[in-house]
Amino acid sequence: MAISRADLLKELLPGLNELFGKEYKQLHKDGTEYHMRSRYGKYSIYKWEFKDGGRSSSTLAKHLSREEAIGMMKLLKDPA
Repeated sequence: MAISRADLLKELLPGLNELFGKEYKQLHKDGTEYHMRSRYGKYSIYKWEFKDGGRSSSTLAKHLSREEAIGMMKLLKDPA
């Protein structure tokens, strides 16, 4: 009898989520991180929020020059 991918996923997923969920929680405590990504010479700024072992992401700015993105990252990291 052959096992389908869906059946295999259904069997493995709970164990993988438990294993990697614990490791992920240790790496990322609750809080906020900001990330800058480049694509085709334009930059985007993302906000990652960690809560209860999960991550949500939102885009703060798109289509920035490198200088604009670096300036925004400086402001986000040190808002004082």
